[in-house]
Amino acid sequence: MLAWYIAPPTLVALINPHKGKFNVTAKGGLVEEEYVDWVISRPYIFLVLLNLVGVAVGIWRYFYGPPTEMLTVVVSMVWVFYNLIVLGGAVAVSVESKQVRRSHRVEMTMPAAIAREDGHLFSCTVQDFSDGGLGIKINGQAQILEGQKVNLLLKRGQQEYVFPTQVARVMGNEVGLKLMPLTTQQHIDFVQCTFARADTWALWQDSYPEDKPLESLLDILKLGFRGYRHLAEFAPSSVKGIFRVLTSLVSWVVSFIPRRPERSETAQPSDQALAQQ
Repeated sequence: MLAWYIAPPTLVALINPHKGKFNVTAKGGLVEEEYVDWVISRPYIFLVLLNLVGVAVGIWRYFYGPPTEMLTVVVSMVWVFYNLIVLGGAVAVSVESKQVRRSHRVEMTMPAAIAREDGHLFSCTVQDFSDGGLGIKINGQAQILEGQKVNLLLKRGQQEYVFPTQVARVMGNEVGLKLMPLTTQQHIDFVQCTFARADTWALWQDSYPEDKPLESLLDILKLGFRGYRHLAEFAPSSVKGIFRVLTSLVSWVVSFIPRRPERSETAQPSDQALAQQ
């Protein structure tokens, strides 16, 4: 996605290292609605349209061109479709998803406790955290905590720390805590208890699934198709019809591919047979 924009500054740095400059992107913003960044995706949309023209020319050449060139046309068409998949992924990346959190959350499991203002303690488990709040799971009824100010108790080694928080949301026994303004020392202690813990990053990638090449290839195909679906949804009306027809055609073709039934679907008939017996 960034290759188009990385090439010019890289070339400038190679020719004249003192001429280039570096701009820092803004951090911590919110995205209220999903949209396509048309400015950054313009080069790739142009390449998509160019490849679609290549597909049309290739089809015409296959049926009306010299018979000796048919294999060459087929190979070229396969390459064009490969380019379209990659470009679809680039377009999909240019879609800004709805973002309601200012800070990225780090998932982890860590025992903790919260204390209400009246002194009642609740044991809990930290499920994720950021520099602005935490997500915890209460061992008990969490509805009584809604909207309250509570103190979060975290341990690091043999030392225990207290951080002022406010309950921002309650969903069942899951609670979202928002950190109240911290002193410099409290902020240092919070980082030490969360981001700076050795086991935080040692176990960070344990939840990642094992690499499977075929599934990864399927994910790339899905990502490319998703890019064209976004174009069909957000594109101007003048070209929206083209992408809608293409995505509908691909969905229709894919619907003929045999699919393996889910385990729940195969288990249901056997359960019914056992019940009848």
